[in-house]
Amino acid sequence: MKRPHPASRRPAACRRRRTGAAVLAAVALCLLSAAGLADSLQPATFLPLSASVVRVEVARVQGGLGIGSGVTVAPGVVVTNCHVTRDATAIRISGAGRTWEVTGEYAQGTRDICFLHVPDWNGHAVALSEREALQIGEPVAAIGFTGGTGRSLQFGQVRALHPLDGGAIIETSAAFTSGASGGGLFNAQGALVGLLTFRSLESGGSYYALPVAWVRERFPGAEQWNDVRPLHDAAAFWQRDRVTQPYFMRAASLLAQHRWAELIDLTDAWARASPGESEPFRLRGKAFQETQRGESAVQAFSEALRLDPGDAASWYGIGLAYATLGDVDSSRAAEATLSGMDGVLAADLRAAIELLHDVR
Repeated sequence: MKRPHPASRRPAACRRRRTGAAVLAAVALCLLSAAGLADSLQPATFLPLSASVVRVEVARVQGGLGIGSGVTVAPGVVVTNCHVTRDATAIRISGAGRTWEVTGEYAQGTRDICFLHVPDWNGHAVALSEREALQIGEPVAAIGFTGGTGRSLQFGQVRALHPLDGGAIIETSAAFTSGASGGGLFNAQGALVGLLTFRSLESGGSYYALPVAWVRERFPGAEQWNDVRPLHDAAAFWQRDRVTQPYFMRAASLLAQHRWAELIDLTDAWARASPGESEPFRLRGKAFQETQRGESAVQAFSEALRLDPGDAASWYGIGLAYATLGDVDSSRAAEATLSGMDGVLAADLRAAIELLHDVR
């Protein structure tokens, strides 16, 4: 049976095929190498970095003390989240065994990034990653004052990248809790790739970091420091009401609640608003699969793979969709491609295909 295939805006080497298995093989030719993503993280790499991650202590206008984390990004400059310092009448950082007064700040409220001027602080500045993009599955380490007490080092992987405002919000499995907001997310080489910011227990324990590109591109000049005072900027993008949050956050909530029909409607609007993004098509495929609409699921996953041939989750989804439709050759082709990207996910797909085959 002839299957839908990714549309025509692929390189010539990826065109001209029409059957399901051939489509999978053609798209596989366009995959970027995932070599190096499985490199294990070495704790020794991150021990020196921990001294550059400081505790941020905020005297709040309503009384009491707020606690967060911050990362030293230049001599006398620490970056943290604005939601940590939003109610501040005074701020100090704790590092190298003592506290240091913050004399100025520069806030980007909607992005939730706040730079702190700490002229007497001589902590070592971390390296900011210059690489254009992370990759799904890439190992990362989170350092922050989890619980507001001592520094915590947690390892994980990049689960997803959500394009937003010229960068990509990093979804990771590296866990953190209250007090770690403003801490650092680092790659295997010890370069800062993101700023720990918020988490979503609703979607199964997902953790999110702001992209380091946002830190680099609006670094404050000497004339841009303001006095420390409560901030009155617009709420951060992730703190908005549900209907004005980014699509990926609204979709995560619907996915967690298994509200498939609403997810299909949302991803339709999302795909029209952001035609170059693969994520709405991947989630759309998932919703179609869950509602036993196999042909539609294949179409959605095919479009996701046309836009992002390296999306392991979409390879899993299309393989499962083909298996559900009884197209064993296409599902096995997806499994073979996935095995070169994510062995664990490929094993899960193999088990699912075998289970469906036994049932039939």
